[in-house]
Amino acid sequence: MKQQFKQHICRASLVMLTSLALLPTAQAANTMAPVVVTAQRMATNPGNASADVTVISRQEIEASQASNVAELLRSQAGLDVASSGGPGGNTSVFIRGGNSGHTLVLLDGMRVGSATVGSFDWGNFSTSDIERIEIVRGPQSSLYGADAMGGVIQIFTRKGQLGMQSTASFESGTYGTKKTNIAVRSGDAKGATYGVSFEDYRTDGFSAASNGTEADANKRITLGAQMDFSSGKIDTAINLRRSDATTGVDGYDAVTFTFGDIQNYELNNTQTTAAIKFTDHMSDRYDSSIQFSRVIDDVVATDPVNLRNNSDFKTTKDQITWLNQYDTADGSMVLGYDTHTSKGDSNSAGLHETMTQHGVFMSMLSDGSSAQWNASVRYDKNSASSNETTYKLGMVWHLADAMRFTANYGTGFKAPSLNDLYFPDDGFGTKGNPNLKAETSKSWDVGLEYKSDAALLSVVWFKQRYDQLIAWEMDPVTFGFSPNNVNKATSKGLEWQTAYRGSWGFVRGNYTTLSATDDDTGNWLARRAEKSGNVVLGTDFGGFHLETEMNMVGKRFNDNANVTALDAYKTYHLRLAYAMTDSWKLHGRIDNFKDVVYEEVSGYATAGRTSYVGVSAIF
Repeated sequence: MKQQFKQHICRASLVMLTSLALLPTAQAANTMAPVVVTAQRMATNPGNASADVTVISRQEIEASQASNVAELLRSQAGLDVASSGGPGGNTSVFIRGGNSGHTLVLLDGMRVGSATVGSFDWGNFSTSDIERIEIVRGPQSSLYGADAMGGVIQIFTRKGQLGMQSTASFESGTYGTKKTNIAVRSGDAKGATYGVSFEDYRTDGFSAASNGTEADANKRITLGAQMDFSSGKIDTAINLRRSDATTGVDGYDAVTFTFGDIQNYELNNTQTTAAIKFTDHMSDRYDSSIQFSRVIDDVVATDPVNLRNNSDFKTTKDQITWLNQYDTADGSMVLGYDTHTSKGDSNSAGLHETMTQHGVFMSMLSDGSSAQWNASVRYDKNSASSNETTYKLGMVWHLADAMRFTANYGTGFKAPSLNDLYFPDDGFGTKGNPNLKAETSKSWDVGLEYKSDAALLSVVWFKQRYDQLIAWEMDPVTFGFSPNNVNKATSKGLEWQTAYRGSWGFVRGNYTTLSATDDDTGNWLARRAEKSGNVVLGTDFGGFHLETEMNMVGKRFNDNANVTALDAYKTYHLRLAYAMTDSWKLHGRIDNFKDVVYEEVSGYATAGRTSYVGVSAIF
């Protein structure tokens, strides 16, 4: 496998160098590119950010016609996505071979996800009110603390705008799917804006179990509201969002001792987020902001037949973030303080625990003409686990107007979840371990990028080593399970991305080669594909927008023991939109139009060929 990996690196390097020689010379596109904020916790020109960053714009979201954010993430380099069943099923995202809990997910600066499980479930995250998504690969714990060991995905909701704008859309399709979106956004000349949005998504679905016949429905209602206004030098931003979803689920039936359909077994997931942020522009060079937020994640499972399936887990995260940014002639510096208290409650499990984390950090970014460097360091104090100090160094070297070289080295950590620490003894020896330490990592990556107004070509090599990974192990005496810091793992690979836009249309694609293994056993980490890639080809003509997409996922294993293999697959998708007027648009798509049968998680079904049509309007 090591020889194959080296061969993939050599081939990709040859393709990169050959392609660079063939690309047209042009002024670097990043001179006019929008800023990114996640990579440095400050507004940064993408060309000066050393971290590997991908931005999914609102234009790309609308063109994809995706109703769920996970559908967008499946097409990104370095990301593996695994869903347990159809719409609304539990969905995990892995960045560069790390665990799903190694990715910090932010919504408008708020940490979201379950504090009991320790990761975020992407199954019901709608795209309806999303403005853009920033994906930062590699360890970011020196900026964000716990859970950012593998990377950060930050989602920004849509804001209001000058004047009044109302939008509405309706879509219908396979499996009895219906989706309705309504939004109103406005703003005045003084800079005050507001927006409200509503989405109702319903589908009869299909059996979550690949061997099942009972359709598992998914119903989701998403509400959002945003308000921004200024008073003197102080800007105020308010963000509110609530998502209520009910999903039919399948799995192992303890009554029949089989895996498959479980009649009337449902999962009810409610997520509520609220934040208020004040930014004081104290001078031309100094801004200070403070954000207060609360995130509530409430999951209730109900099964009227098998009461052992009934459960309830509710977590509440109260967060305060204080940032101070200083700009100088030579660069910028951010000093910050984060604190969040996570409270987990479960009557079914008898869990009622709280954990508090405090972090102070400093980030610096230089502003040289031909090269920039950045550095960050952070200290985190955890009330229930080990305290950690992390750091990161990065540099960007502009080899030419359109070409740059990047390098990064950093450390990261992942704090134990409330379940890891405190899960009560179930009477059979399964329980948490309050003596757990944080998982840690060391990582580096180097990259070469060409970016012009019309073309992009980049390649990034990376390697990350994980230590003290938490694993739930079986006690040979009681046969119960408890967690310990026992595992080590290494992930390394190459991410290649390209894009080109001409008068005829556009093409973009990516390809990832990954080696993600357990250091002790040599086994492949579960659900990480050795090879994955994506290609989108599109064009615009006479009011039409047409694009086709191919998504490829290579072989991988369903389990860390490498007992169950998952087959490689390719899916193909077709999307079409037609602007009838400046206000009205028709759109439709066919997903998996070759009707490929595949699994992302063993035993769980995925959708076959599906088709959807809809109409949208702007007033």
